[in-house]
Amino acid sequence: MARPVNADALATRGRILSSALDLFADGGMKGVTTRDVAARARVSLAMVHHYFGSKEGLYRACLESMHDELSGLGGELEASLSENSAAPAAILERAIRIGFQFARTHRSSVRLMQREIVEAGEMDPRIREARLTPFIDQVSDALARITGRPVSGLRLAIQSTIFLVVRYAISHDSELARLAGVPPAHASAASAAALVLIEDHLVEAGLAMLGVPRPS
Repeated sequence: MARPVNADALATRGRILSSALDLFADGGMKGVTTRDVAARARVSLAMVHHYFGSKEGLYRACLESMHDELSGLGGELEASLSENSAAPAAILERAIRIGFQFARTHRSSVRLMQREIVEAGEMDPRIREARLTPFIDQVSDALARITGRPVSGLRLAIQSTIFLVVRYAISHDSELARLAGVPPAHASAASAAALVLIEDHLVEAGLAMLGVPRPS
């Protein structure tokens, strides 16, 4: 049976968007042309303009797609932080691991977000108020419930933990292996070992910054 026309259109649009996201994450808006995106997505230049109008329109669509992807993390963390039967350290450990693994899976989106911040010196205020602030509020409230600490004392520690997780998450496997001190004898094995070491380190650092000791 032939695929519906709208299914093909959605697939084509999605392929263009995915290709643009990867390219913009690497080169920023100024370093990428619509021709680059068309070539990467294996479509005509006219097709890119048909779906997105211009490079600016394509870039805005990438930003929206990026934040749609990252907003899914909030629900996962909220569910993890609601596990009232577990000890605070165990709940936070699971949340940090979920955050790191999510960021690794969505590296292009996370890298594009960081590029935006580096180039502008801050996150777009509209996006910050619509996306980041509610996320920080959500996580702060959940952590306050399980730790007994005031929300005001948690916000900066939460953001510092996020920054650390993001820094490692956007790194190439080879850099993670070097940072973790894993000999690159076998690339795949070194990468897996480095990810374990980095994730464990993020848990320890995050718990320390949030002031939550492990049970003795």
